[in-house]
Amino acid sequence: MDNNYYNLTSQSPFLYDYKLIQKAEKKTYETVESFTVMQKAAKACYSFIKKNFKFKKILVLCGPGNNGGDGIIIATHLLRDNNLIDIAYPISEPQTEDSKKALSLLLNKNCIKQKIDFNNYDLIIDALFGIGLNKKFNENIISLINKINSSQSKIISIDMPSGVFTDNGQLNATAIKANYTLSLHRYKQGQWLLPGKKYCGENILLDIGLEDLDSESHAKLNLFKHFPKLASFDHKYSRGSCFVIAGENLVGAAKLACLSASKSILRSGAGLCKLLIHNSQKNFFKNHILEEMILTYKNANDFKKIIKEQKYDSLVYGCGIDNTLINKEIFRFLLKQPKNLVLDAVVFTMIEENRDEFMQILQSRPAQTVMTPHIGEFKRVFSVTNSKINDCLNAAIESNSVIVLKGNDTVIGSKDGTAYLNAYTSSYLATAGSGDVLAGLIASFLSQGLNALKAARLGCYIHSQCGINLGFGLIASDLVEEIPNVIKKMNQ
Repeated sequence: MDNNYYNLTSQSPFLYDYKLIQKAEKKTYETVESFTVMQKAAKACYSFIKKNFKFKKILVLCGPGNNGGDGIIIATHLLRDNNLIDIAYPISEPQTEDSKKALSLLLNKNCIKQKIDFNNYDLIIDALFGIGLNKKFNENIISLINKINSSQSKIISIDMPSGVFTDNGQLNATAIKANYTLSLHRYKQGQWLLPGKKYCGENILLDIGLEDLDSESHAKLNLFKHFPKLASFDHKYSRGSCFVIAGENLVGAAKLACLSASKSILRSGAGLCKLLIHNSQKNFFKNHILEEMILTYKNANDFKKIIKEQKYDSLVYGCGIDNTLINKEIFRFLLKQPKNLVLDAVVFTMIEENRDEFMQILQSRPAQTVMTPHIGEFKRVFSVTNSKINDCLNAAIESNSVIVLKGNDTVIGSKDGTAYLNAYTSSYLATAGSGDVLAGLIASFLSQGLNALKAARLGCYIHSQCGINLGFGLIASDLVEEIPNVIKKMNQ
């Protein structure tokens, strides 16, 4: 199986929560019997398994609801192919009308087992709970799932791994750790959010003919088939220009942050990048700067004069900056300028200390803003619940910004109420300077004419693909060098 990013682009990007999938089912049942839909779902799962795998002995674990009914019909198809199949109801017998009907059509009841040794199977099909999980697991269910996870069997979960909540990817007391999750009709939000993302294995989307309610979804996968066509420019001054504001103590990580942002700006197509540096620190850059332009300032008034007089399309602030009184003054000033901003790192500490004031300024900003916090920075400023998607969207509305809530399950939230989840990424991106490369990418695309949401989405995608391509041992400068390769591949 190779369900990578490029396969995903041919599928629906829309993510459904539990209420929306229920609504799609209800709408479908107005013209199609619910059991017919169950049969179609089970047939789709069976066809996928038959096409892609060969197993000697299979255990189908069925729950009391309709997910268990899916499991019974899947088992029925597999039995017809003369597979060695056992079925178990470790929680209870069928409770819904359709799951009872599915069991009644099972001709060979001898395959239903009361006692199970999970180590006797090379495939376990998890049809225990699906998307309808709403009760806390008791000790018996916890013990059952732990035994399943301890087995050497491959595990395929139907719709959701049992124990992972559909909407937010949070776990019950525990959860089945699947190798594959067969998602029916549309991908679910919890399949792409941590920690649930780690329990789904590879997500596979199967069409079962439910009503299309995509227009009511407020979350999508962050997919790009091609690199967006940008305006055709004829010289460097019209290809977009960016400012990166450097800190006053440019050694070590602070210098890395500034340079990672500036170099990624140029590598991703902007015509100019200007570093604005305190006059006392310019010598730190002499051995590092080639393509960037350097402007120096002596004090806050000097800084403001340069910002007002220079021409630029976007500006990065926060990378390598210290939380000082003068930098807070500069931050307030920048927020009031009619220029696109990408805000990172220390700005969240600054906002936390004067939250009401900064939120009011952000709400009245005359230009676009993208904020790129990791979860620790996010918590300093915004409310956190068990829903990363809702938290990100609420923060976007409150701050009048596009929010990039970073992580292995990055969520990009816009004030129009739509969230995008970065589908595939790399844990190796967790390295110094990586987030500054992302800030630079977003600023570059802003300067080249993309709106804030699309610039943030494209920056996140390219950043992730760089990480995937490079793998173990990457450092921020490697990411910068990889940017053109990713863009070239998107243009093929």
